[in-house]
Parts: sequence; C-alpha cells; structure tokens
Amino acid sequence: MPSVPLRLQVALCLCLAVGQVQAGVVISGTRQVYPQPRREITVQVTNDDRQAARLVQVWMDDGDTRLAAEHSDVPFSISPPVFRLDPGKSQAIRLAYTQQPLPADKESLFWLNVLEVPPEGQKPGVTTAEDSQNRLRFAFRIRTKVFFRPHGLAGNPQDAPGQLTWTLRTGKQAVLRVFNPSPFHVTFHEVALAMGPQAEAARILTDQQGMVAPYASLDLALPPLMQTVPEDAQVQFQYIDDFGGFSAPQRAPL
Repeated sequence: MPSVPLRLQVALCLCLAVGQVQAGVVISGTRQVYPQPRREITVQVTNDDRQAARLVQVWMDDGDTRLAAEHSDVPFSISPPVFRLDPGKSQAIRLAYTQQPLPADKESLFWLNVLEVPPEGQKPGVTTAEDSQNRLRFAFRIRTKVFFRPHGLAGNPQDAPGQLTWTLRTGKQAVLRVFNPSPFHVTFHEVALAMGPQAEAARILTDQQGMVAPYASLDLALPPLMQTVPEDAQVQFQYIDDFGGFSAPQRAPL
C-alpha cells in the first residue's frame, strides 16, 4: 500500500477533527443597518447548542480582520462586550454610535465580530485527564457588515442597484467594471454576462460576489483572453438587500 504524504495526513486529521465540532452561536441577520438618528440598535445572538454554554466576545472593526478587540478603534460602543450564553438562550447586544465624525454624504462600513469559545469539558464516559488534555477546542468568529447610514442621504438604497453603470474591457486581463454613483453600498450575490435577451442565455461570469462602495468602482475578473463579446450582451446580477434577501435577477446594458 503506497504511503500517504505527511501533508495529506495532517489535512485528513484536521478534517476529521473539524467534522466533530460545530458552532453553537448564531446572529440575527447577515447585515445590520444603523440609521444615524437612532440612539442605538440591537443585534440578537443565540446559542443553538442545547447542551453546552458558550463564552462570547463582541467587538467592531473597520475592515481589518487582523485587529484584536482591544486594538479596534471605531465610533461605537457595545454592551455587553463579553458574556456567557447558556444553552438555548439569547442575548441582545446594543450598538451605540458615539457621535465621532463620520462622512455625512455617504454610508460608512464597519464589521461586527462575534467570537464564541466552547467551554472545557469531557465527553460522556471520559474520565482520564490525558484524554481531556488531548481534545481540541475551537473558537468560531462570525463577521457581519454594519452600514452606518447618515441622516438625509439623497435617494434610497433600493434604487442604488439600478443606478450602477457597467463597462467591459476585454483582452489578456479582461475585467468587468461597475461604478456606483450613489451614497449607498451595493452588495452582489452573483454577477454574470448574459449572451442574448433570453433568461437562459449563456453566462460566462458566474458566482462572482463582491460589494461596490459609494462613489467607487469595483473590478470583476473575466475569463482570461476574452477578446470579443456580442453586441447584445448584458450584465445580469443579483444584489443583497438591507434584510439579507436576494433580489430577482437584474439586467443592465454595457
């Protein structure tokens, strides 16, 4: 029997270990919108594990995933920042804007981090200290977007996807560029090029996810060496709304 490379052995061991570990904490919503007039917003966190409690830490950042909670500097306070969440229980987290200056002409994007650490314990029937020491404990982190929406922005977020403009650059490094002229973020679930007017038209760019910021552009990669595109080609996309739902497929000209 041929020997298994060490790297593959390690990968298999990790897969087996992870397969027996499940995240117990869930957060309400895939995104949060903070309207500026609000004194605070609340986010519900629930421990879906019916057997074990979780220790939960919550903090916000401005997009740098490497920053630990103690080094994050954002204009929001969080209460409570650390708490124990018993099996099957929920906790409301309060986010409050501290009134530090933020752009008034567009949304600002922040990230809410929810870190859960399973408690130490033994499996049923396990009594040896050696087994307990050899067990792995995993910390799971959930990150969700928080859009700070200033009061009095022109237009509304529902109209922003229809205002996007698309341009195509073919060649060795072909890209599809989308420009967002609105003060709202637009998050994509899927972007594709549709060849022809029919709904079932061939698509050459699929499962491209991303987000275009206010007054900014986003480049999406196309297959290499794309030289020509039919004149009737259109962009087909789905976006994610304020509630985390997917829009119906939208069409836009190039």
